[in-house]
Amino acid sequence: MAKTWISDQWLKPDAPKSTIRLLNASKDAAKAGPKIPDKYKKAKYGRGKRWAVQWYETVNGERKLRAKNFERKIDAETYATAVSDDKLSGRYVNVDNQNRLYKDVSEEWLQTKNSIKDSSHNGYEGYFRTYVLPKWGSRAIGSITSTEINEWIGELREGKAPHDFNVDRKPKPLGERSVRHIVNNTFGAVMRYAAKHRLIASNPLEGVELPKDNKPKEDPVFLTYKQVERLADSCKPNDALLVRMLAYTGLRPNEMLALHIGDLDMKKHRIRVVRNFTEDKKKRIVEGTPKTWEKRVVALPRFLEEALSHEIEGRKESDYVFLSTKGKAVNLANWRNRAWKSALKSAKLDKIEGLTPYSLRHTYASLAIAAGCDVKTLQNSMGHKDATETLNTYAAFWPDRLGEVADALESKRATALKLSHVVPEQDKQE
Repeated sequence: MAKTWISDQWLKPDAPKSTIRLLNASKDAAKAGPKIPDKYKKAKYGRGKRWAVQWYETVNGERKLRAKNFERKIDAETYATAVSDDKLSGRYVNVDNQNRLYKDVSEEWLQTKNSIKDSSHNGYEGYFRTYVLPKWGSRAIGSITSTEINEWIGELREGKAPHDFNVDRKPKPLGERSVRHIVNNTFGAVMRYAAKHRLIASNPLEGVELPKDNKPKEDPVFLTYKQVERLADSCKPNDALLVRMLAYTGLRPNEMLALHIGDLDMKKHRIRVVRNFTEDKKKRIVEGTPKTWEKRVVALPRFLEEALSHEIEGRKESDYVFLSTKGKAVNLANWRNRAWKSALKSAKLDKIEGLTPYSLRHTYASLAIAAGCDVKTLQNSMGHKDATETLNTYAAFWPDRLGEVADALESKRATALKLSHVVPEQDKQE
């Protein structure tokens, strides 16, 4: 049985060749109509596209007839060949899958992301709502083409893309990094899922060249010892302790604020980092695991322990180390507005561009490296997934020792050559 076949939607199978040639030669079916006997005409004569490619496919055990119409026979023949080849090679994707709406597939994909944090889930939902679904949500996923994706990239970069901000504001032209995140990481993740699960024959994004991020990577902002102390001295005592703890332990701000008193081991001078404040799917601040899911132990500098002991004196181990004036966990955004900004101004550090509470984590890395910390130790302390992340972030902090290496090579070479010219005692006697 043929995999596909082509049907003339206007003329019956018994139409003579002369009638077929007459219609083929005419550019207007209505004008050719009077010359063609009615007995050879189908009910659809002159309406819609003339040529239909038809085939059967099995969906959930049920055999279904499929069809796609074309104006020209040559286009129908090309499509029929492609369908037959796909069916024979196993590349065939059934029509129901190709016709699924992008928004439905995106929801299905998001439901499979069981290993991401709720905050990441919220990030994806935000990109889908603002840029991706306004453009592609109502489209059949199998109808999306590389050409259309390229046009969309241009729209995003020009600030002309369809959007939904839920507020009354106009879109701005997006930079390369934002475009890549929207197109490749969000929209593209769904297209890759669709290709993997045979909802589309191939991923049209694979033929698209994404804009490159040519902006130089900004170096992390950090403070010196003197600047840290000046900043801490500009705060109230409990805020001063928080500043010093952040700068001298390397914890992420929301890891520090989520610390329980029971996480401190004063005898061993260690801190157990086992939780982090993050968002849930309703965007509420809740306790979660550290950013990379990895629990870790970091060093607690002894010079902080006296102030820390005073801060937690008489309190339960289940209490947070740092509390707000109302006795609750400190909210990072509120603390930044309440204490951080005024302290920067008082310490005359407010002119340092990009200085945030997170900069104290970079400060720890800078001070640790200057004190001789190696890459692996710093990676473990910072809670990075691997040493590559540590190097990519802080490579510039390690001192340039190329001169030292060159000097050492020269010295070793000179010593080796000098020894090679020493004449053995036995040779001297001969």
